[in-house]
Amino acid sequence: MKKILHKTAALVAAAVLTVCTQPFSAFAEDDDELKCPSGATVSSVISSQKKIDAHPYNTEHSKTDSARVELIFHDNEILYTRYYGCTNIEEHTLADENSVFEWGSISKTFVWVSIMQLWEQGKIDLGEDIRTYLPDDFFRHLKYDDPITLMDIMNHKGGWCEKFYDSTSEDMAEMPSLEEALKNVEPAQTYRPGEVASYSNWAASLAGLIVQRVSGMDYVDYVHKNIFEPLGMEHTSAGPDFTDNPWVREQRLKMNCYEISTHNNYQENADGTTEEEMIEEFKSKGTCLFNDQLYPCGSITGTLGDLATYAQALVNDDHPLFKNAETQEKLFSGSSFYGNTDIPSFSYGFDVKEYNYTRTFGHTGATFGCVANMEFDPVSKFGVVGLSNCGDDFPNYLCQFVFGRLKAKKYIGENYEKFDLTPYSGYYSDTRTHAAGLGKFILYMDAFSIDSINAAKVADGVFLEYHSEEYYDDTIYSIVEHSDGRHGIVNSCSEYLEIKHYVPKLCLLAGFMLCGVASLFILLAKRKLNKARKASPLSFAHIITAGQFAKIISLAAMISIVIFRINEENTDGLTKTQGMIIGITQIICMVICVAALLAAAYSFITKKKLPYGRIRSLSCFTGNLITVSAMIFFEMYNFWCC
Repeated sequence: MKKILHKTAALVAAAVLTVCTQPFSAFAEDDDELKCPSGATVSSVISSQKKIDAHPYNTEHSKTDSARVELIFHDNEILYTRYYGCTNIEEHTLADENSVFEWGSISKTFVWVSIMQLWEQGKIDLGEDIRTYLPDDFFRHLKYDDPITLMDIMNHKGGWCEKFYDSTSEDMAEMPSLEEALKNVEPAQTYRPGEVASYSNWAASLAGLIVQRVSGMDYVDYVHKNIFEPLGMEHTSAGPDFTDNPWVREQRLKMNCYEISTHNNYQENADGTTEEEMIEEFKSKGTCLFNDQLYPCGSITGTLGDLATYAQALVNDDHPLFKNAETQEKLFSGSSFYGNTDIPSFSYGFDVKEYNYTRTFGHTGATFGCVANMEFDPVSKFGVVGLSNCGDDFPNYLCQFVFGRLKAKKYIGENYEKFDLTPYSGYYSDTRTHAAGLGKFILYMDAFSIDSINAAKVADGVFLEYHSEEYYDDTIYSIVEHSDGRHGIVNSCSEYLEIKHYVPKLCLLAGFMLCGVASLFILLAKRKLNKARKASPLSFAHIITAGQFAKIISLAAMISIVIFRINEENTDGLTKTQGMIIGITQIICMVICVAALLAAAYSFITKKKLPYGRIRSLSCFTGNLITVSAMIFFEMYNFWCC
């Protein structure tokens, strides 16, 4: 707890220093002094950060904490750089300008920049069906015949749910081609293209394949030639195994990744009393390499300086990545908006974030071991980038000082109007989940009700969530209605989609679980009765007993999916072998439960005189009916279309 309190105190001190320094600097500095979009002068922000860096806690722990590196830039000038902590705590290796980190989903923006470069050259049409650019019969799991465009993919509206199977490789020698990898883990298309926002790593990598096919170059080679080389990014790798940049590979292998673990510690004081404190420690995860076969979506790795170079290029009036300034302007003009407002929710693959006096573009990133952040304002040309080798230490700390926080009154005025969510009452689930196949049941376990949300109206169908008149969330949402009549709550490139008839479906899932647990107790009770020779078997008793075992095994198979996903730290799904075994097991269990259901129906008719015969038969029939119905509805057998 002491460590947490120290960190909190340091953050509060930073905020106080920044706020307090700003008004005084207005008198002390020239009126022409450069100011951040937040209104604070650059000198005051830098001064406050340097004081925090000199704080005893930070100086003491800089050699024992994980690394967090951050940078502020304005146009072509680097204003402030902070290297804190260690890339390897065990060896006391301090983070510096040569430290490399995985950039995670910031890598996707390289796909979108590549797409816009090819669009600028007339080689790609953003409104064309992507099947034009792909091999014949590339897709196997499409639900809709509607065209899917690159514009849909850039807005994460291609219609695909989250992929179910793992796409990482332990042995890089067995790395499949990008095309093969995409086919191997193709997720189900569960939403109509162009309608539902569902963030998709798979779809972003698919766009990378399109870049590869249209340009005639390997995707990694394309990024090097058209982005890295023009910008002089010599300390960045785009390949999943870093073979495109041996220096980056060497540096990356020197770095460990960490997670924060906490435990209670009890200390006896001199007066005999016991004091409890919470100890926070950094737990090493090793190198935690992220060898993803779908590498365009998240495998770029490099230094903080190169990330800043890339971000600076995107606010540069000389538009070094594009032939025409209009292309760069289009990239940050917004491609989807909140309701009928002019507030962008997303912009050609780039995240959009609202602050009180500015609007930033960029992206966040996370791999198994690293987290990253990139935000910039194309108008003021200020930007912040950050990297960390600890997933619990997201590097966006400087953004609040450079850009300031969004004040809700900017959108709702002094006297807010409450937004009535009653017409949209119901249960919703995040679209970034498994909406088909073996993992479909997860969607129903993660659902929530919007009935308790308090909302302040921004515009028709657009709102902010608020907790009190003084405290509002700074996240904007909009309500949309889809062609199937379901409502969605949209934020940026993600969406919470309404689940029709959620309670009966949840009851079916709960019933399936209860039947599995009940079968275990029934078998135990039957064993005792058999030992006491008091059992009165129903017709086809062996089939009915097999049905009890099948229900237990089916429940265990479902639970194993959750266990596999929790325990496998360096994978992002089940292996195909695991999925096939679970799916085939469920099919066998379903067949046995159908047979047990028919046997129970027969016993219900024929065993009228057996003690409690009809009740036992009916309960057995009902249990098997619930189990089979749940297995069919939740697609627990479907391992081939996930």
